[in-house]
Amino acid sequence: MALQMILCVETNKKADTDSIYIAETIARWYTLTNQIKNSKVYMNTKTRYRSKDVLKTIDTMRKAFTIGETRVIYCIDTDQYERNTEHAQQLEAIQHYCHENGYDLIWFCHDIEEVFCGQAVSDTEKVRTAAAFRRKKTIQEMQSGPLSSNVKRTGSSNILCVLDRYLPRK
Repeated sequence: MALQMILCVETNKKADTDSIYIAETIARWYTLTNQIKNSKVYMNTKTRYRSKDVLKTIDTMRKAFTIGETRVIYCIDTDQYERNTEHAQQLEAIQHYCHENGYDLIWFCHDIEEVFCGQAVSDTEKVRTAAAFRRKKTIQEMQSGPLSSNVKRTGSSNILCVLDRYLPRK
């Protein structure tokens, strides 16, 4: 059966940094066929997770895919949720929203660069860092453990746990 995964990412279309890490992860651990379609929704920032234009884009993509199942997956940085009440409330609201709508949530603690590169990266360096990650094939050096976490710890993510529900492992 065909599957469309709509990945809602925090980045914008021009930078497209989050998608690099996610695509590299999928290519490293999963077997893709022409029955699987990955689509992206650029939220620009996680605060726009339920904005009208994001929801409209999701709806349009869902309606256009008529040959199988569609799964909506939000890909969100936790930021400093354990120290900052605003970040904690925002993460809780997004988790609740995903649960209420039957969407999946991939989280990156504290941000996607910390998970894949081992440290936070300034906004001005994110595009360059993501490109270097791809070019150097850094994903090949990574172990699956930090990407298979059920507990939010520094440098961890649940990305493989979520993708395992829908994609066959290599």
